[in-house]
This record gives sequence, structure tokens and C-alpha cells, in this order.
Amino acid sequence: MPMPVSNTGVAQRTSSGQMPSTSPTPPAAPPPTIHTADVSNVLAHQRAVITTLTRLFTETSEIMGGTHAVPAKKREIDDNSKKLGALFVKLNSGDISKNASEKVVQLCQALDRGDFTTALRIQVTNS
Repeated sequence: MPMPVSNTGVAQRTSSGQMPSTSPTPPAAPPPTIHTADVSNVLAHQRAVITTLTRLFTETSEIMGGTHAVPAKKREIDDNSKKLGALFVKLNSGDISKNASEKVVQLCQALDRGDFTTALRIQVTNS
């Protein structure tokens, strides 16, 4: 009785007789952050959003300890940076609804004025 032949450790050829491609897949790019997101195409009336949110991110990050933050706060800072980076990418590509972009502009205008009551109302009605 013939013994079964195992192909373990032997490269298999495709049906056309070619060796399969073994080139490694390039690693995925890291998610954009507040510092790395492309904002070159953000519409003029939305540019203040980038400015306001970057300022607030910097201020709150410093209060949380900045580069010297404890690990839990550092993760929170990094997470916030990635979330803002994703928003900036959407603003840059126009991949955000008109209503949502208008609300973000209004929210940032209220924050810039120090009108936290209006900012909270905008945030609550859109959550």
C-alpha cells in the first residue's frame, strides 16, 4: 500500500505552474493624528475649526501632563489626537455632511466666544 505524501514545507505551485507571490504586505499606515492629518484642502469657512480644536487639544493635553503624563492620561491624549485627526481628514476630503460640518463650525465659534451654554446645547442636540 503506498504511503501518503505530505507537502509540508514544500512551496506549492499555482495552477499555471508559477510560484505564488510571497512579497510581504506593507504595514498599514498609522491613523492620522491632530498633528499629521492633511488639512490643506479644508474649506476656508471651516479653517477656524482646525485652529480652535488644535488650540483646545494643546491646552487640555498640557493640563493632563503633556509628554510627562501618566500612562492612562497619555493614552487618552493619544486617543483624542487620533479622533481629531480623523475629523480633520473628513473636513479635508469633504467626507462630512453639510449639517455636521455646520454644527462643528457653530460649536467652535461658541467655544471661541467662551459661550459654553451654547456649545453644550449644540453638542447635546447632535449626540
